[in-house]
Amino acid sequence: MLHYKWHPAEQSTKKTLVMLHGFISDQSTFDAHIKPLTAHMNVICVDLPGHGQDTSPIAEEWSLKWIGEQLHQILASYTDYEIYMHGYSMGARVALNYALIYGHTLGGLILESGTAGIQDDNARHERRLIDQARAKVLKLADIQLFVHDWEQLPLFQSQRFLSLNERQRIRQMRLAQQPHHLAKALIDYGTGNMPNLWPQLPNINCPTQLIVGEWDEKFVDIAQQMARKLSNSTLHIVPNVGHTVHVEDCDKFDTIVLAFILA
Repeated sequence: MLHYKWHPAEQSTKKTLVMLHGFISDQSTFDAHIKPLTAHMNVICVDLPGHGQDTSPIAEEWSLKWIGEQLHQILASYTDYEIYMHGYSMGARVALNYALIYGHTLGGLILESGTAGIQDDNARHERRLIDQARAKVLKLADIQLFVHDWEQLPLFQSQRFLSLNERQRIRQMRLAQQPHHLAKALIDYGTGNMPNLWPQLPNINCPTQLIVGEWDEKFVDIAQQMARKLSNSTLHIVPNVGHTVHVEDCDKFDTIVLAFILA
C-alpha cells in the first residue's frame, strides 16, 4: 500500500480530500495547505511510487492501473467518507486515470495542470524516449545535476518569482528524493508511457474542477480542450502564475478547492 498521512478536520465532517503531488516531489509540497483545508475537511496526502517515503516494490511495474489499485486499497478504509481527489501534474494524470475506473466512488475530481495524455502516437513515442533519457541521467549522474536541469525547464520559470526561502524549500524537497526510484517512476508512469485517455474523458461523470496557471500557456490550451470533453466540469485559469498553482498562489488555490468541495 502507498505511504500516506491522514490529516483530520478541525470539526467532524465526512468530506475528505485526497491530494497527489507531482514528479520529483512528495506529500510535503501540500504542507502549507493543511491548516486552511482541515478547517473544513479531512485531508489525505499520498506519496506516489518512487517519491517521499513510498516503499512500493521495485519489481512491480508502477503502471497507472496498479497505482489506482493501491489508492483504492487506501480508500477502502474510508468508504463512509465523501471522497474528493486532487492531483497536480503527474498526480493529475494519476487522479484522472483513477476517476475513469473508480469515478463512481468520488464526490469530485480536481485536476491541476494536468493532461489526458499525448494523442499522437509518434509524439508519445518521442516523449517516452525523453523520459528514458532523463531516467538514465538520474541513474548515472548526481541528483543535484538533475535537479538543476529540471529547474531550468520553461515549465518552472515562473517559480523565480517565489521568495528565496520557498525556492530553497522546493529545491531541498527535490534533492531529498531517491534518484533510482525517480528513474523508475519516469519510465513506468511518465507522460511518455501514459495511455491516450482523451477518448475516455466523456465517461467521467463526477464533478470536475480544472485548475491551471495563466502563464502556463501549453496547459491552458490542454485544460480548455479537456473542459470541452468533460461533461460536468469547470475551468479556473489563475492569473499571474505558471504550472505550480498550489505553490505560486496558495491562497487562490485553497479558495478554488474549498469553493468546489463546499458548494
